[in-house]
Amino acid sequence: MKMNALFALACAGFSGQVLAVGDWSLNGEMNASGGTYSGSQLRDRVSGYGATLSADYLERGGLTLGLSRSFVKMKPGSNDIKQSSVFTSGRMHLTPDSLPGRLTLRLDLHKVDNDDVSRDTDEVSAYAPQVAWLSPDRQTYMDLGYAKSRYQNNLKVTQYTPTFGKGLNDGADWMQFRAYLIDMSNAARAQGKSATFALESKWTHWFGPKGPIGLDNVRAGLLLGSRVYAVDPDGGSVSNLADSQRGDFNVAGEWKLGQSSSILAILGHGRFRNATLSNDYTLNYGYVSWSGKW
Repeated sequence: MKMNALFALACAGFSGQVLAVGDWSLNGEMNASGGTYSGSQLRDRVSGYGATLSADYLERGGLTLGLSRSFVKMKPGSNDIKQSSVFTSGRMHLTPDSLPGRLTLRLDLHKVDNDDVSRDTDEVSAYAPQVAWLSPDRQTYMDLGYAKSRYQNNLKVTQYTPTFGKGLNDGADWMQFRAYLIDMSNAARAQGKSATFALESKWTHWFGPKGPIGLDNVRAGLLLGSRVYAVDPDGGSVSNLADSQRGDFNVAGEWKLGQSSSILAILGHGRFRNATLSNDYTLNYGYVSWSGKW
């Protein structure tokens, strides 16, 4: 899909109106991450940084642009990988008379480039449309996502991500479940797999104004099953460098800095497998971000 189609989707609902500057809100985020592999025959450590900027017009829709850089330090004998990623997202919110609540149409575009000498993970492109519904009381959420990724050397990846979210305890808690159903066109390029399935669950608890050690909320995430070449709609990322991911657990805490900014910190542990080498290994990682709104 052409890039101008994304802007047409995001801005279609604004036609016929004067878009006043005061009706727009801006959100920015900067992040850094790092991790160390254990048991990997090829990989030593990984690091990265990135930034996103989002603009939203009232409750009608918005646009997001994200840029990131990542670095994979390999073991002696293998080439290190430096990677750049661009993420663009457009969304339009609708409130049709025939459906209570809010309907959101979203389209994400991804472009990933690196210096992988095999070119297996270089020049990756993906598009990911999504249809989402949020109940009038904002306590029930459902979406259906789709992603199509194109890789060099004869590989296309198709992904479906049905999602369900529910607010609990008068809105103090949120649970979300997402399934990843991924099909690969070439099993020889996908860890010997033509299809994978994984289930991801996320929990968030808000403390209110007097959380422990100043926390606004805490989070936990769990991934079960197996997935390869996943496109993450929450993180706005493509796992083009990963081997088969066979599980993940992470915990996080967020601190509010006044009314308009916050800091988020995440610690996690992931399990992976390189089927070609019959190599099972793990990744211990950390992530920190600052976000603000205007």
